[in-house]
Amino acid sequence: MEFYSERLNYRYFTEQDFELFRSVFSDEKVMKYAWIDKIDKDDDMALFFNDFLNHGNELNSNSSYAFAVFVRENERFAGFADIVINCRNPNGGCGEIGYFLLPEHWGKGYATELSETLVKTGFTRLGLHKMSARCNSKNLKSESVMKKVGMIKEGELRKVRFKNGSWDDEKHYGILIEDWKCDKQ
Repeated sequence: MEFYSERLNYRYFTEQDFELFRSVFSDEKVMKYAWIDKIDKDDDMALFFNDFLNHGNELNSNSSYAFAVFVRENERFAGFADIVINCRNPNGGCGEIGYFLLPEHWGKGYATELSETLVKTGFTRLGLHKMSARCNSKNLKSESVMKKVGMIKEGELRKVRFKNGSWDDEKHYGILIEDWKCDKQ
């Protein structure tokens, strides 16, 4: 499965992408606000990586889709993006987007571009009626991205992320398909 946005290409991770995957999830800067700590051990990384391999070729009834993200201009690996389906029925469903970009790709608008693409994919290709995202409450840049793609704050969970020896709060944002369609007109 491959698709693209204005400046980025997206494709499923393959077994040959282990080192690319490792470059994201072992980077301390990338994982600073993540829901997990950076992964240092090869065995732990391999188990985690295998959970994100897509074994189908198209978007279908899977519960999650993980994508390797590349800059279209030079085909450099930029990071990880995913859509997780939280629930689904014949009338729609709810999905959550997530991403991690390598530091050399920060501050270029890629996070907003890929978030817009993931939201659009959830609505137009997966038939979902709601897309959401969440972030560590200290991650103001990620919160800004959620706002830029039209999501509204739906709540904040207190002390649910354990990072660096303390508990952090988590902000939740979401957008409904009808609001997304209105924004596109």
